[in-house]
Amino acid sequence: MAQAKKEYSDLKKRALLAKHRLKIGYWQQVNEKKSSEISKESGSIFLEKLIKDEIKEKFERDMNKELGNAQVLKEEAFFEKVCKILEDDENTINPIGKLIEHEIYDTLDDVNKQRYILELSKKFREMSARYSKELSRYRI
Repeated sequence: MAQAKKEYSDLKKRALLAKHRLKIGYWQQVNEKKSSEISKESGSIFLEKLIKDEIKEKFERDMNKELGNAQVLKEEAFFEKVCKILEDDENTINPIGKLIEHEIYDTLDDVNKQRYILELSKKFREMSARYSKELSRYRI
């Protein structure tokens, strides 16, 4: 007899993820990374705040990906597209043209096409900045 896959509530999923993070030593790694980053630099309060913010952003992204948040999954897929474009050539002539989803774009009227392009370019700039930040952070 086949067993049905157990569905958990959102709270239960979060609790299981928290338990898993404790088990693998996630918070120890975060503290070690934080202390090593601060010791590398001058130990300024500004740097510490930047590191905390970055860790918090990554933590929230990871948690939302694990929970299957549709918006976050969509953003991460978009980020992967941006990464691919930037890795192929940082000076791409028309990156927005490569990111357009034509099944959506082709159905829009002129005003909404402009809005779509503006929103897409805003997202591209944000993801491009994130890419640069992550690339410089992990570059040896």
